[in-house]
Amino acid sequence: MSEVQNQIVGIVGRKGTGKSSYLRELLRHCPRLLVFDVMAEHARKGGNLAQFLKWSREQEKFAGFYVPDGALDEEIEEVSRLVYGRGHLCFACEEVPLYTQPGYMPPLLGKLVRTGRHRQIDIAWTAQRAAEVPKTLTALTDIWILFSQVEPRDLSALADRCGREVADRVAGLGLHDFFLFDAVGHEVIEPSPRLLKR
Repeated sequence: MSEVQNQIVGIVGRKGTGKSSYLRELLRHCPRLLVFDVMAEHARKGGNLAQFLKWSREQEKFAGFYVPDGALDEEIEEVSRLVYGRGHLCFACEEVPLYTQPGYMPPLLGKLVRTGRHRQIDIAWTAQRAAEVPKTLTALTDIWILFSQVEPRDLSALADRCGREVADRVAGLGLHDFFLFDAVGHEVIEPSPRLLKR
């Protein structure tokens, strides 16, 4: 019996490097997805998320976008609860440091990150600064899509997680340059629009 695995993909880079554009391309290939869209880059606010996810159970393919308008830490908890209950989808979280801290994730988001594989939930996340992402999330990230980072703390955080060679390569990237690093295989890999399986 093979172990159930999900994929966690992190996209990190300075503002304006192309993170959201790259995420959008990845998500085009996911048949079932929900995006926690804090910057409203993917869709406009509207609709009832619980009703949408209930409806989605009957659908082979669906795409939903949740644009929060209140307290982000409370809203990510409610969305995480609903996503965990739904299962079998890809959950994308834009700009994770806006509602987390390096040593803290809201509890239900943390549960989703730690045990989402049991519910067949792939996760994609973005952040401008590697040093501001929760350690649990970086530790469980399988594939890193790395755009330019220049802040020493961010490069140090990447070196701690991916190795000094990777951090040095990131430091030398131009504004829109990027590469993919497989943290499980400890190797740079070719870009693919099908990194997320759900």
